[in-house]
Amino acid sequence: MLLLTVIGPVFWAVDKACTMPEAVQQQFKHAWGGFTLWDIIMPLFIFSCGAAVPYALSKRLDDDGWATGAFWKHVFGRVLLLWFCGMLVQGNLATLDPLKISPYNNTLQTIAAGYLIAAVVMLIPVRALRALMPFVFAIAYGALMHFCGDYSKDGNIAQVVEQNVLHAILPDGSAAFKTHGYTWFLTTLMFGAMALCGAQCAEILRGKWPNGRKATALFVLGGILLGAGWALTLAVPCIKHIYTVSFTCQAMGWCVFALALLYVLTDILPCRRGWWLFTLYGQCALTAYMATHFFKPALVACVKTITQGFPRYVDKQYMPLAEALVTAIVLTVILVVRRRLRGALPETEQSSTNEELSAPQVSGADAAPAFKSQLMSGAIADRFKIPGLETKQAAAPQSANEPVSQAAHVKTKLKLHASSEETPSVSLEPIVPDAN
Repeated sequence: MLLLTVIGPVFWAVDKACTMPEAVQQQFKHAWGGFTLWDIIMPLFIFSCGAAVPYALSKRLDDDGWATGAFWKHVFGRVLLLWFCGMLVQGNLATLDPLKISPYNNTLQTIAAGYLIAAVVMLIPVRALRALMPFVFAIAYGALMHFCGDYSKDGNIAQVVEQNVLHAILPDGSAAFKTHGYTWFLTTLMFGAMALCGAQCAEILRGKWPNGRKATALFVLGGILLGAGWALTLAVPCIKHIYTVSFTCQAMGWCVFALALLYVLTDILPCRRGWWLFTLYGQCALTAYMATHFFKPALVACVKTITQGFPRYVDKQYMPLAEALVTAIVLTVILVVRRRLRGALPETEQSSTNEELSAPQVSGADAAPAFKSQLMSGAIADRFKIPGLETKQAAAPQSANEPVSQAAHVKTKLKLHASSEETPSVSLEPIVPDAN
């Protein structure tokens, strides 16, 4: 998001002030064929969304690992929100003109489609099947592309399907028929594959392996995907507009490499200072996207007002750069305010000391594993390989009046108490049920 809304606009402003080399300019364009820096943005969005799925949705499963009403409410709520915003940005929904409205042609909608697919696949209880699904989607799409057409703008099967679907659902004369080479409906198979790739990487990070082994696995996976993508270019062109298999493999390779590198930096070393700008744009990504696309006229008007006196001191040649920098500052301020408003929401009061906690509002090193133990236990822990809070259960006292075997069901009660250093800590006390 930072690359899309800040770095890219600043680069083109610099290019207006002093023309950049053609090779550098190409890195900020979507060419038909090849792979550029600008091409990685959309795949990285979808990959990141897929990587968030196991973290965001696993707590909405029941104890047996089945989807709950809260699960589907959350999933469909996110999908509808993203789809609606996508139609506002590039679908021309606000025009209310049937000849201008397009139902499916925006990055937000591809994220929604990939997210929905990843959420459904997450419900498969066998991890091997979940890991197999992105390959199934990619192979199916690749076979259709390779054997049912060519790789030209108008001759590929994805474009053929695109036009047939649009003519079936839209009135004649609709502007949506002009796709400029981009495809969405059939290409949803690849959007799902990319989201599932992110979800599988997240499952690696949530597994029981040591941190070093997790990072190694990600680097190896990234290398395999990159190598496969480069090798496939011998037979399959690398085209971002229609997400050929060679392009998608390369994109996922770079995405996995980026995740592995950030994991090493932030979790293994760890270097957690100085990331505030990246996390700000990540946490408020939808706000940044809508502000620079749907609300762009308002943002431009604000910047014009702020910079109206700049021509007195700034040469006309450098005004685009000055406006781009001011736009970046204004956008950053908007996101800071957005995050603070979200953080200002009232927090749930802490439960009392001796009550069982469903989501303990505590801090300290011992609180996190206790929280994880409560949310990620049973079938959910088995599904996603979440290491639960391992404790040694004390032997239950037995007497003639209360004959309790070692196999009796034992409930665990979480107690929070302050140590002498006023730091919250966690203790686990076995509660033996009454024999009757």
